[in-house]
Amino acid sequence: MGISNRDKLLQAGVELLSEKTFSQISMDQVAESSGVSKPMIYYYFNNKEGYYKALAGHLLKIARSVTMKLFQPELSLRENLINYVRFRIEYVQNNQGFSRAFMSMITDPNIGLLIEEMQEEFNIMRMEYIDPMFDNAVSKGEILPDTNRIMVIMMINSVLVSFTMKILNELPCHNEINPEEIVDIIFNGISVRGEDK
Repeated sequence: MGISNRDKLLQAGVELLSEKTFSQISMDQVAESSGVSKPMIYYYFNNKEGYYKALAGHLLKIARSVTMKLFQPELSLRENLINYVRFRIEYVQNNQGFSRAFMSMITDPNIGLLIEEMQEEFNIMRMEYIDPMFDNAVSKGEILPDTNRIMVIMMINSVLVSFTMKILNELPCHNEINPEEIVDIIFNGISVRGEDK
C-alpha cells in the first residue's frame, strides 16, 4: 500500500521545515515538494493554520514514537534518563533534517497555535512512560516521592535543546557532552540519598 496524499503533504512539510521557518513556507511549495495538488492541502487541512497544526502533531508523534522505544522498565530511572540523553545527542548529530524541522516548529513565533497539540502529545507521553517510570523509581526507593517529574524532564530537555541549537547552527560547543554528568547533576537533587553512584 502506497503512502497517502495526506502523509506526502506532511512529509513535504518536514523536509521544508528542515530548511526554513513555517512562515517562509507557502502552500505552493508544499504542493510542489509533495507532488500533491494544492487543493488537496485545503481538502485535508482546511487552511494553512490547519496544515501547521497537523504538521506539528505529525512531528510530535514521530518524536514520541522514537522516544518511547528507549525506556525500559527493568532499568533504574537514572539509567533510563542517561539512555535518553545519549540517544537525543546521537539523534541530533545523525538526523539533522528532522531535528532542524522539530526545532523550527518549537521555536516558531506562532507556537501559540500549537499549544493544544503539544499538550496532547505530552499527556500521552506522560501517561505511557513518564509516570510509570517515575512511579517505579519511587517504589524502588530510588527517588523522593514528591519529585517534580515535569521539572526533571524540562531540565533535561532544556539542556538538550541548547545542545541541539548549537549543533544545528554550527556554533562552537562541546560536541561531546557527557550524558551521565547531565543526569547526575539533576539526579542528585531527586534521589533518596541525594546521590546515586
